[in-house]
Amino acid sequence: MKKLTLQKTFILIVLGLLASCIGGESGRKGLPRIKDFSKSSGATSEFCEFLTTEDAVANGDTTVCDVGCANGYHQGDSDEIQTLKDDINSAKTNGEIDDATVSFLNNIIDSAQGVCIKDKVVRPTGQVYIKRDFCSCLQGKADIINNCESFCASKSTLNSPTLFGSVDLGPDIQINAELGNLHNWCTVELVGTVQPAPNCIIEVFDGLSTATIDITTFANSNSFQANLTSLAKNKTYVAKIKETGSGAVSNEFQIRRVDPPQDDGSDTSTPLKIMPVSQYTCLNRTGSLQNGTQCGELSGNDELFNCGTREFYYFASNNAPPPMSPGAHFILCHDPQFGKDDSPLFPRLELLPQHMAMWDQSDIRFADQNGDSRPDINQMIQDRLAEDFGVTRTINIFGLFTWPNRPATEGGTGTPPNVGFYMQPWIDSQTGRGFCPKQEQYNGNDPTFKIMKEVVGVDTEGIYLSVKQPEASDQQEGGNKLMLIREGLLRKIWFYFENGQHFVPDDITSSQKTIMYYWPPDVNDPYVQKSTQKIYTVRAPEDINSNGASSGLITTVRPPDKRFGCIPSMD
Repeated sequence: MKKLTLQKTFILIVLGLLASCIGGESGRKGLPRIKDFSKSSGATSEFCEFLTTEDAVANGDTTVCDVGCANGYHQGDSDEIQTLKDDINSAKTNGEIDDATVSFLNNIIDSAQGVCIKDKVVRPTGQVYIKRDFCSCLQGKADIINNCESFCASKSTLNSPTLFGSVDLGPDIQINAELGNLHNWCTVELVGTVQPAPNCIIEVFDGLSTATIDITTFANSNSFQANLTSLAKNKTYVAKIKETGSGAVSNEFQIRRVDPPQDDGSDTSTPLKIMPVSQYTCLNRTGSLQNGTQCGELSGNDELFNCGTREFYYFASNNAPPPMSPGAHFILCHDPQFGKDDSPLFPRLELLPQHMAMWDQSDIRFADQNGDSRPDINQMIQDRLAEDFGVTRTINIFGLFTWPNRPATEGGTGTPPNVGFYMQPWIDSQTGRGFCPKQEQYNGNDPTFKIMKEVVGVDTEGIYLSVKQPEASDQQEGGNKLMLIREGLLRKIWFYFENGQHFVPDDITSSQKTIMYYWPPDVNDPYVQKSTQKIYTVRAPEDINSNGASSGLITTVRPPDKRFGCIPSMD
């Protein structure tokens, strides 16, 4: 709040106004009338009943009244209003105003619906988002784990490990005339600030200590570079870009330097390869509507959206599914604006290129070269446990994940193709809750996780199965009504529904309640169902085809929150 510097003359006017509340018009003789807001914005008293401003409070001005805050102002919260009142009391303590003035100013605040507070000029934080395709290169080879081989092949002259990255920006930076790009966010002094000269660094945390790395940005650009020589190899760092003057930061990303891969592709000293997994939609237009109209009798958008049932399919990003056969018009899997018949050149319908991630099956450690019917990586971890820690333990951590990548047509369902490898879920022996390992576990005392820190390296998250609500067009059996969703996204949109209300689950209630979400997701407003959204219910795999309920004796132990596996984290 501005400093209260009321003059004695104004105090006398205030007392006159107070007198007018008691003695009718006689107390107001010779003073200007207070504006009658009932003729404009609807106030019915001498004090504003809508929104006043902190400036009006400081000046004792009762004529300032509006239904909204002007640009550069926001409606103050309870803490800001209390600060305003504290400033008034401080002015009284300092002898600047008397009790009557304190009462008058508090009346201005209390009579209004709210007080408009001037926005502080600060550098936006949490509005810089690191793109996932960052790479570090050294002498033409990838220096970190992030599928950088092709990118780094063109960087053969680099004799020091160099990080290349770029960012997306939030609206508070994009529409700010003084900022607009990463370089300005890092270097431009904002008008009205008294902070030190702006400068950006990359701040890295290895689980024990924090270090900084110099960063280079480029004029009118969202790209950046940094020398990673100071970072140790085979150690995972949590990194973020930080503007040192204001403390504003980007979102976090992970860096793990590794030894260059061997030319024969047989290097097993680096963490397991990761592969993005894509999701896309097919519209199945079989069955009929409630009015008896057959789906095939419709045309245009009616046929597509009124009668189409969405089915989701998944594929490794380096293994796109084949197109549907010509004439398969009852099943639409491509964007129809490119043509009626499908083609390998057409993008998949509602494609989400990085819906989640799994471990890449092309990593030779996922092969079964020893013939024990399990990926070799399990035996490698088992051998390391015995050799390094003297622990004898059977390891079956990683398993192959298969899923249809297109609808089954022209007879037979076929063998679902490989999508990638996933990790078994874990259960905390003390709490009984499910979890997927992160740096906290990798840096702990369990020898299995210590080895996994080297083998996996990255944080992991849960993966869940969910079932779509029945639709009017679901007249025929078949079709894939299931959806895979990763934990990081699920937690932004999940809820359980009781007594007509949405409730946000926590780690405890996620195991005790039936968890649902609306799809397509709206992370900004996740608990209001839009006309385009369907309800999905999280189910355990064994409950999928049993009306959502298990029967008989359970023979396997699974986490109570229904996660069926762990995958590399996307957040």
